[in-house]
Amino acid sequence: MGPRVCLWLTAFAVACSDPSRNAVFTPADASSDGTAATDAALVDRAVGADVMRCARSADCDDGLACTDDDCVIGGVCEHTAVSSRCPTGQRCLAGVGCASATACTTSAQCDDNVACTRDLCAAGGRCQNLNDDAQCPSGQVCTSAGCAAPGSCRTDADCDDRMFCNGTERCVSGRCSAGTAVDCRDTDPCTGDVCNDAMARCEHPMATMCGGVVAPGTYDLTPAIAYSCGAGTVGPIAQITLAVSASGVTVTGLPATLTGPAPTDGMFTATGSESRGGCTWRYTLNGSFTAANRFAGSWNLTFDNCSAALSCFSRSGLVDGARR
Repeated sequence: MGPRVCLWLTAFAVACSDPSRNAVFTPADASSDGTAATDAALVDRAVGADVMRCARSADCDDGLACTDDDCVIGGVCEHTAVSSRCPTGQRCLAGVGCASATACTTSAQCDDNVACTRDLCAAGGRCQNLNDDAQCPSGQVCTSAGCAAPGSCRTDADCDDRMFCNGTERCVSGRCSAGTAVDCRDTDPCTGDVCNDAMARCEHPMATMCGGVVAPGTYDLTPAIAYSCGAGTVGPIAQITLAVSASGVTVTGLPATLTGPAPTDGMFTATGSESRGGCTWRYTLNGSFTAANRFAGSWNLTFDNCSAALSCFSRSGLVDGARR
């Protein structure tokens, strides 16, 4: 209720009224001696020392074109936001002016007129309207259009179960449609393939054992290894030969012979280098066996002492090897 204004004569009251808070302040609100009525002013002063005082609406101009600036009962300025004065897609915020429709300074500015949503002004001054099923009758869920039967929707956001691994849900013809589960498989048989809902990402922890045995032989590579730069060209190389001994592994078929330590847990790595075109070419091949005649691996090529003008840069790729 607005400030209460009463007119007293002698020792008893003869008239009393309750003006509305947004009634415009006019001379009629003054006492008989021409001074402003003091009862309401005292009440409004209790709001805080930063309240703007006025005698007329012109005193209340806040410099924002989208607000109505009025001097109301008690000589206090009131600023009303009128969003229809803003460009399409924007709204008027008191103390700010026209801003994005999702911009905010207080949670009260984020009201989406849906009773079951929690309307928050989040970090960065952005509105968030979160569906809260607890505000709906039993058996219903909250959507951007209000409480409805489970599976009902108006936007994709109504269907989001906030789970990463089961994919992105969609709203199709007013009903929620399940998403496609995230495929976390990689090409490395020695790693696990795990979908982490909490972190919204795929993870590939190393397996304790690959389980295979590194087997000697000639292997066809898919895809073939190939690279070209100013210092020369490699490949395409579609075949390598792998030799295994107690002391280590040897790989031939690349421009340089690669050697490495004795394989463990079905895995091998071998490196080698050559000088060509004014550069040192360094090759690495890694492989993991999960069967007697197949490995999954990767190759890497780097350069030393190479002129920038040759445009030779590190290169790597995945490769599968199948024994002939």
